[in-house]
Amino acid sequence: MKESSAITKTTFKRLAEDKETDIVIIPGDLTKNGELESHKSFIKELYKLKESGKKIFVITAGHDYGNSFAFKNDEKIEVEGADFEALPEMYKDFGYGNAIAFDEPTHSYVAEIAEGIRMLGICCDSPNQPKGAIDERHMAWAKAQIDKAKADGCSIFAICHYPIIPSVPVFDLVGDAKIKEWRMVASFLADNGVELVLTGHMHIQSINEFHSEKGNRLIDICTSCLAGCPAKYRKITVNESSQMKVETIDIEDFGWDMQGLTVQEYCYNQFKNAIVVRVYNALKGGKGIVKHLKKLGMEFISTATVGKLGRILFIKVPQPLRKKKLTDFIGETGVNIFLGDMPYTEGTPEFDVMSRFFKNFSFITKKIEPKLSKDGVKIDLTDMLLNTVGNNKPYSDNNAEFILK
Repeated sequence: MKESSAITKTTFKRLAEDKETDIVIIPGDLTKNGELESHKSFIKELYKLKESGKKIFVITAGHDYGNSFAFKNDEKIEVEGADFEALPEMYKDFGYGNAIAFDEPTHSYVAEIAEGIRMLGICCDSPNQPKGAIDERHMAWAKAQIDKAKADGCSIFAICHYPIIPSVPVFDLVGDAKIKEWRMVASFLADNGVELVLTGHMHIQSINEFHSEKGNRLIDICTSCLAGCPAKYRKITVNESSQMKVETIDIEDFGWDMQGLTVQEYCYNQFKNAIVVRVYNALKGGKGIVKHLKKLGMEFISTATVGKLGRILFIKVPQPLRKKKLTDFIGETGVNIFLGDMPYTEGTPEFDVMSRFFKNFSFITKKIEPKLSKDGVKIDLTDMLLNTVGNNKPYSDNNAEFILK
C-alpha cells in the first residue's frame, strides 16, 4: 500500500513515453478500498497520462466503493469513501463520459475506442446484482450492445474485472476467482462474436482459451495487479491482419529502497513471505486438542524440509529437494502460480514429488472428487492440481500471439 503511489507514477510515466501505445485499459479495482482521497490521487495521475495523448478506459469494481479504511502506523482508521453512484462522474473522462451505451444498475458501458472497434466494459461488481455475477437482465443488455456493434459494422471485445475463464485449473473450485457460472458466460460471449476479453482481479498473469459447444473461441487475458508481485503489465498489439501480439513488461525501479534487489525480486520476496505468514496464521488459535495439534504443526513446518516430510509420508523425494525448507517450497510454489508459465512441469523434481504425493493419497482424492464435480463436469483433482503448478498450454501466459477471426 505504501509503495502503490510510487509504482503507479513510475509506470504511467513510462506509458506516457511509449509512443507505440495509443490506448490504456484498466479493468477495475482502481483503489484499495474505495478511499475518496485515493480516487482523487489516482484520477490526477490519469489526467497526466491523458495529456501525453493516450486514450484511457477504466471500469470500476468492488474495491472502488463501500467501507473505506486506511492506516495510521499500525492502527486501522475509517476514512471517507466514494459512493458507487458517483463513480461514473468521477471517471467521466476515462471511458464513461463518451460511452455509446451505459447500464445504470451496473455501470457497464460501451465505448468506441478506435474507428470500427468497440469495447464492452462489463461491471460485475455492483451492489445491484450478486458479486462477480452477470444476471439475465445484464446479459440481455450486453447482447443488445454486441448486436448493435455488429449491425454498425464494428468489431467488439470485452473487459471485465473478474476473469471469465479460471486463470489456473484449481481456481475453478474457488468461488471468487472467476465470474459466476463462467462456462455459461464464456459461451455467451464466444457464441455472440466476442473473441477477446481483458480481465484482472486475481493478481495473476494468465492467458486462457475456451471453446463453446458450438466451436466458438474466447481468449481471456488476465493481468496481475500493478502494485505487487509479479510487478508487470501488458502491451497488446493488433495489426491489420488481425494478428494479436501480447507482451508482458516488467515494472521499472520506482525509487524505493529495495536493498539491492530488482523490482521483481523485491516483490517476489514480499509475496512469498505473505504466503508463508498465511500458513502460519492458519496454525494459530483453537482450543484444547485443536490448539495443541496446531502448535505441533507450527513447530514442524517451521523446521521441516521437503525430505523430512517425504520420509513421514513414505514418499521418495528427488535429491535436489531433500534439503529444501518446506516453507520455501510452499511459498515458491504459490508465487510461481501467479507469475504465469508455471515451471513445475512433468520431468521437474517438484512435479515428481507432487505427483507421487497425489498418487499415494489417491484414495482420499477419489472420495473428494464427486463432491467437487458440478454442472455435469467431472473433476480429476490430481490432474487439476498438477496442471495448476505446471503450465501444459501450447502458449505462454506472459507472451503469446493469436490470429483473431
